[in-house]
Amino acid sequence: MTTLYPGYIKTAINEQVKNAPFRVDAKTGCKAMVKAIESGRAECFVPGWPWTAVGFLLRRLPVSVLAKMF
Repeated sequence: MTTLYPGYIKTAINEQVKNAPFRVDAKTGCKAMVKAIESGRAECFVPGWPWTAVGFLLRRLPVSVLAKMF
């Protein structure tokens, strides 16, 4: 079983979203998801860059710092 943490993948449901950093098209997003599932890892960020780095930081930054960012 693989838990996917998807970033912004452009689809019809979210094409009106203007602030979607690092958005990828659906084809790229789907390929990344298949690759992630086939890797056998328990958790994967899709697409890997930059979301793996973002996830790493979010898990380690203090809540007080995150509150100021968002």
